Amino acid sequence: MLRAIAIDDEPAALEVLSRYAEKVPFLELVQPFLNTTDALNFLHTQRVDLIFLDIRMPDLSGTDFAQLIAPLNKSIVFTTAYADYALEGFALNALDYLLKPIAFGRFLQSCNRAYTQYLLQRGEPSSIFVKDGYDWVRVNLNEVLYIHSDTNLLFIHEENRQVSTRMTLSEMIEMLPGDQFIRVHKSYVVALKAIRKLERHQVTVGHVTIPLAASYRQALEQRLLRK
Repeated sequence: MLRAIAIDDEPAALEVLSRYAEKVPFLELVQPFLNTTDALNFLHTQRVDLIFLDIRMPDLSGTDFAQLIAPLNKSIVFTTAYADYALEGFALNALDYLLKPIAFGRFLQSCNRAYTQYLLQRGEPSSIFVKDGYDWVRVNLNEVLYIHSDTNLLFIHEENRQVSTRMTLSEMIEMLPGDQFIRVHKSYVVALKAIRKLERHQVTVGHVTIPLAASYRQALEQRLLRK
């Protein structure tokens, strides 16, 4: 379970994050804070894996606070209504940058990124959670062969299982480790380690033949050669 805190001087913003966190099965928002002083004291006494951090706040900005706690090595997701802070935020090695009003889908992407990073630090296989109907399903990324998109519905294919979730392929790509997966077509992403054969217009993944678009071929060849 990921333990998170949220820091924002606007109570309404904290309410949104708390409501979203309740929907994520692997996340516990243990405490919201209206100021950085109380949050700093909490960080030095409690285990926290992830911080949702507003940028424009009185007394101490979110970016200054991130620099202050850098030695604690916490994952940070900036939450702000101002897009012009994005470069500064990512320069501080932020995990993600969410623009208000925050959509739940983007919030979930950030949580999945943080969860994957958390598992890797613990030496566990990376995984994400997706919603299949009314259920949350854990997908171990090392078991995924390929992902197929049909409009806003994704089909995640493993050797002996298929999981469907309502999401775009671009949203899924944002959550996948770039060193393990690659896009080969507007409707397909494949696991590099699962590719058995590369042909001019298709790739074989497991026992399935998947179309290879010309625009993705060069990038795929370069990645496979590096492997």
